[in-house]
Amino acid sequence: MRFWCLPWTRHQVFRALGVLPVFLTVGLLVWSLGVFYAVVLPAMHGRRAAHAWFWGPAVTALWVMVVWCYGVCVMRDPGHSVARRATVSSHGGMGRQPYIRVRGGDTPRRRRADSAADWDSDDSDAGVRLTEDQLQQADLIQSITATDSGQPRYCHKCNAAKPDRAHHCSSCDMCVLRFDHHCPWLNSCVGFHTQKAFLLFVTYAALYTTVLGVLTTVYYVIWIITEQALDISLQTLFMACIAFAFAISLWGFAGFHYYLALRNLTTLETHYSNKYRVPGVASAVQPGSINLFDLGWRRNLRQAFGPSRRHWFVPTISTIGDGTRYPINFETYNELQRAAT
Repeated sequence: MRFWCLPWTRHQVFRALGVLPVFLTVGLLVWSLGVFYAVVLPAMHGRRAAHAWFWGPAVTALWVMVVWCYGVCVMRDPGHSVARRATVSSHGGMGRQPYIRVRGGDTPRRRRADSAADWDSDDSDAGVRLTEDQLQQADLIQSITATDSGQPRYCHKCNAAKPDRAHHCSSCDMCVLRFDHHCPWLNSCVGFHTQKAFLLFVTYAALYTTVLGVLTTVYYVIWIITEQALDISLQTLFMACIAFAFAISLWGFAGFHYYLALRNLTTLETHYSNKYRVPGVASAVQPGSINLFDLGWRRNLRQAFGPSRRHWFVPTISTIGDGTRYPINFETYNELQRAAT
């Protein structure tokens, strides 16, 4: 689909418009720190100078970490290009085919992709039999997940086999390694290479908004009420309100995503259970609540944040693995195999 009088596709237009939430987020962050330094910190210094000397650098440090983590989430590739290289570069140089032109326009398959949700199910092409070339390509990544029919997971839009836990994002129009969700506030996906940075971002953002809201209320709003001051900054009162609103939502969001990290799940996998290939069984097995990638909460956290705790609190790349293969819980896998056979 192409927009009237525009030389861009639907995905290109949405990607261009997606920078607006990013600009809004950056603007709110810059504005909040400016109000803190212009209004809240002077009021704090006038009442408790020692508190101002402590909270000024502390709030600034939290702001720097929020901006750093947010910038990494926006700028870093979550696993787009790696997903393509892992599946196509070593198999004859097959590349993505954005459009397959036929008489009358795009193929029906491409039009279906344009109207899909943020992710496309593996079973949307379950009735399509893979060619020998596609099966050979899928065997290169040795995935344990499969479609309902037992075939390897293959993306006909990217013309590439899907590694375990990878899914096609319709907003980005490409497959993403360990796809969690597409975030409009990032104008990008949360995937294998940005999971850690995203967790740190929501954590530092929750801390920043909480501290900002509490300090603004204690040292400015309460001071106005007790002193009956006439010089009231409305934007400071507004900042306190939205700081608490963001803090409540961010703490809930952070708690949910840490729960997923402890269980080695993605947001998508809470709604869409993986189907696994089991030797001796023709079709794929969908075990319900069983997650073969759950290695225990300690190993799950190390897999997401890295083996060294020194790197846990900064958005550097320390996630274990390459995003195409994941260790599985063999005790659970043996139970699944016995139940299926």
